[in-house]
Amino acid sequence: MNPTPRLYTRTFWIACAIHFTGGMSMGMFLLLPLFIRALGGDKLTIGLVLGTGLALSVALRPAVGALLDRLGRRRVLLWGGAANAASFPPFLLLGGTGAWLYLLATLHLVVAGALFAAYFTYAADLVPAARRVEGIAIFGVFGMAPNGLGPWLGEAIIARLGFPAFFLTASGFGLVSLALTTLIEERGPMPIPAPARASPGATRDVARLALGGGLLSVLAATVLFGAGINAAFYFVADFTRDLHIARAAPFFAAYASTTILLRVFGRQLPDRLGAHPIAVPAFGVFGLGLAALCLLPRPGALVAAGMACGAGHGSLFPVLNGLAVTRTPPRFQGTAVSLYTAALDGGAVLGTPLCGAIAQAAGYRTMFAAMAAACLAGVLLMIGDARRAPGALVREAR
Repeated sequence: MNPTPRLYTRTFWIACAIHFTGGMSMGMFLLLPLFIRALGGDKLTIGLVLGTGLALSVALRPAVGALLDRLGRRRVLLWGGAANAASFPPFLLLGGTGAWLYLLATLHLVVAGALFAAYFTYAADLVPAARRVEGIAIFGVFGMAPNGLGPWLGEAIIARLGFPAFFLTASGFGLVSLALTTLIEERGPMPIPAPARASPGATRDVARLALGGGLLSVLAATVLFGAGINAAFYFVADFTRDLHIARAAPFFAAYASTTILLRVFGRQLPDRLGAHPIAVPAFGVFGLGLAALCLLPRPGALVAAGMACGAGHGSLFPVLNGLAVTRTPPRFQGTAVSLYTAALDGGAVLGTPLCGAIAQAAGYRTMFAAMAAACLAGVLLMIGDARRAPGALVREAR
């Protein structure tokens, strides 16, 4: 009997700290809609600003995957960490919702997307294959916690000290993450000193994997998941202000706390039960959370919605990520993780402007109801994926 591979090493915990501190800067960025609102922007402006940035982030994600595989994870983390820390202070120079707002938001979202892919590629290198879903789940806790703490801290800073202190604090977290990155070593495959342009053979391999290697349905489900995430992350704060609710932090805190509890105490369930017995109900629960936002401002609705969304997110993210990595040969893991994160942001690219337009035209309740209905398509995709190769998929999740 083979011993259980070691997962919780010193390097793993340093990587978690890098993820947490970098995530705090990104978690605070979830309140950018409040800054856009303060500049005079409306719901559609929020959707367009964020959607534009996410679109370019997704377009560049294959290049990020190539850089991760060719230059190495550590170098991308260092460059991305420095750019992340530098992306916040320029917002203080803005006085309106013109082109510079779009440019600065796009710069940050491109960098954040690159870091997101780099974090999870580095984590995939660290964790043993036999404990991949567990390792990704625990690593993800350190990125999920800032989604609760970042908005809570950000709202408090904005209320007491204003937006200048808010952006400088976010930049400070980015600097701490950059400093921690200097402590880690390169992991995974050695960087490949090859030309930046991928060979036709490699391109064909990636296309074959995406279209015929079992990744297509996973990526499609991830697109829907990404649309739902951004509906919750970027529009709840503005919705609460429309309803004269002083803080959106209870939603984010409930969201993050529920996700963390699931990943800590249920981290081995996907490895034991398989991917689809987790993913199918998780999509449904996530949709219920979005639908519950329509009940605001009823007492308890904000927290209940956060708990349901957090339960769905906490279950879906490691399962979908694990499926994408498991179905990809090791030499393409950086590309696979980048495709997965690009699919998440791809949903955001499509969903965020649409959410803003629906909210502007018909109100936030209609928008959240529409996003909840979209989650039903995710349920159907996962059911169909399980039926195509049920035995193989259970083994893959393990």
